[in-house]
Amino acid sequence: MVPHRKCAGIGCKLREHIRCSDMPAADVMRLDNAMVVRAIARDEKIFSQGADATGLFCLRSGHTLLWHADAFNHKTAFRVVGPGEMMGYRSMFGDDAHAATAQALTACDVCYYPKKIVLQLVDEFPGFARRFFRTLARDRGPRDALLLRGQHIPVRTRLINLLLLMNTNEICPDNGTCVLKLPMLRRDIAALLAARPESIARAIKELGQAGIAMFSGRTVTIPNLDALSAETTGEQLPLNSSVPV
Repeated sequence: MVPHRKCAGIGCKLREHIRCSDMPAADVMRLDNAMVVRAIARDEKIFSQGADATGLFCLRSGHTLLWHADAFNHKTAFRVVGPGEMMGYRSMFGDDAHAATAQALTACDVCYYPKKIVLQLVDEFPGFARRFFRTLARDRGPRDALLLRGQHIPVRTRLINLLLLMNTNEICPDNGTCVLKLPMLRRDIAALLAARPESIARAIKELGQAGIAMFSGRTVTIPNLDALSAETTGEQLPLNSSVPV
């Protein structure tokens, strides 16, 4: 099987960049030939904070947690990365060491692209470069930690923010139900959100009673994503409504 066909099936952001840049097939093959796929076990680190950023990582399957450690080794998790998403590009383009650690929440398959080939293609194809500029401009990086762990933010809102961050690559019908598969236990969610397990349980119950997000084990059913998002701003939407864009 040609590697990029499998990646395209999960909504890979890198493949989207390639498609929108009209890169010739021969150059796409250059990238594919340089790609290395690694199987990562749960809790294994994909890259570590402070290590050289030698390339670009794309998650083909599984989920990964990004966290940052301060000078006192206090760890702050700030993002859950799902299939199709890229990692490590901020440090790679900045020619810096990794500013965070990527650790597998579940067993993962990770595609690795050496820095040299990625930068060559960025130099050769302006459309490819522009797509990365847009991605870099929209990447909040560790600032997302404030959405997940800010003590001034109610636990219920922190939980909604986590669901919204995890929804990046889920396929949700415009007027249908979105279903998320959580890659972690509720106690892990509590640790990620800096909240007590009982507070998480209460928030889950409240969201279910409101019909905004229903939890069953690790499966979360969201009838309307716009209504869920509106909860973080205080705006209330009917569950069958949609926000024009």
